Amino acid sequence: MTLTVLREQATVALRSIRAQWLRTLLTITIIGMGIMALMSMITATEALRSSLLDQFIGLGAGTLQVSQKNESGAFGGRRLTSTDALDFDQAISLKKAMTDIAEISISARGTMMGRVSSGENETDPNVMVVGGDEGFLPMSSYTLSTGRNFTADEVRRNAPLVILGQDVVDKLFAPSENPIDKSIRIRNRRYRILGVLEPEGASFGMSQDNQAILPVSEIKARFSGLRTSYSVQVRAPDPAAIAGLAEIVTGEMRAIRGDLPGQPDSFRITRSDALIEQFNESLGSVTLAALFLGLITLLGSSIGLTNIMLVTVTERTREIGLRKALGASAKTIQAQFLVEVVIIGILGGIFGVFMGIGVGNMVAGYLEAPFALPWGWVGIALFLSGIVSLGSGYYPARQAAQLDPIDALRHA
Repeated sequence: MTLTVLREQATVALRSIRAQWLRTLLTITIIGMGIMALMSMITATEALRSSLLDQFIGLGAGTLQVSQKNESGAFGGRRLTSTDALDFDQAISLKKAMTDIAEISISARGTMMGRVSSGENETDPNVMVVGGDEGFLPMSSYTLSTGRNFTADEVRRNAPLVILGQDVVDKLFAPSENPIDKSIRIRNRRYRILGVLEPEGASFGMSQDNQAILPVSEIKARFSGLRTSYSVQVRAPDPAAIAGLAEIVTGEMRAIRGDLPGQPDSFRITRSDALIEQFNESLGSVTLAALFLGLITLLGSSIGLTNIMLVTVTERTREIGLRKALGASAKTIQAQFLVEVVIIGILGGIFGVFMGIGVGNMVAGYLEAPFALPWGWVGIALFLSGIVSLGSGYYPARQAAQLDPIDALRHA
């Protein structure tokens, strides 16, 4: 087929599309819905990937975390179900052993929720109370908008100090009011505000700014009646040395915990690089599942497209007979219908891509993930819409090409 013939057939196809604009709109919508289903799932998945990957990267390269093996428990109201909680003294022992080797921080990040009050103002009882030492903020990639961090001495003597997230500050103080050195209360205990965190936003509907950070020793002193489990974050001076660092930490922790030779580790070590790798593998599976579901929807759309094209062939039987009588070959008739259906398919694909990106980002916005525009999948979606349209239109085009011109001209 020459370029000139293809251009002429495209012109005829566009003329036919304009003449049957209502049916064309329905056909575009059908193929567009299939592409929209695919693109919305892919877009939402890519947005979640970007959001979570940013959080993992925020942990820093060459970082590992030591925690209890079973993390079904917490502090502040629920007892740990595991007997292998990592206690404060064990965390301190590991910190002392590793101080000269790597950067290290102790924290107690559980599901403790509390109410924070200042004067007559108070928050909802959903503020996350976290324990951290002087290294917790930099190790967790937190920055302060005002105030300062804990000192090692303040942590050691569990000073009644607190660092607040921006949401908590907004609920307790006027915008023009400086919260530094003001007093707040958590569980009838008075704390002096030492600093305020830079706003972090939310992730999966949970605000990262709705928290209060206490010295980790304060968690031990005030919540020692509950089986609190602590975690230790260790950062290698060289990210390439994380494997060797993990071996050193494992050896130290086994000695501290009293694990016997041959026994499995009674704790868990999570490496940042392994975490990112596992995350990518998991999201890869989610992407494949989304692709499969999208293709199933697209298959349903292709069946609808085939039926509409068969109706179109029936309605244009006399036109087909007239063109054959004037010398058009079966090959030309078939090509004409295929060009027409591919154009409709591409238009449907464009419609579906825009709708899918919009719907996918609406879902991402609900989960407070960033806007995503998966350019690679845009090309794939348009290619699929063309291929599906070509496949759906082949049988109707073949039927049109095989019509007998005399019988076609007799068609009422």
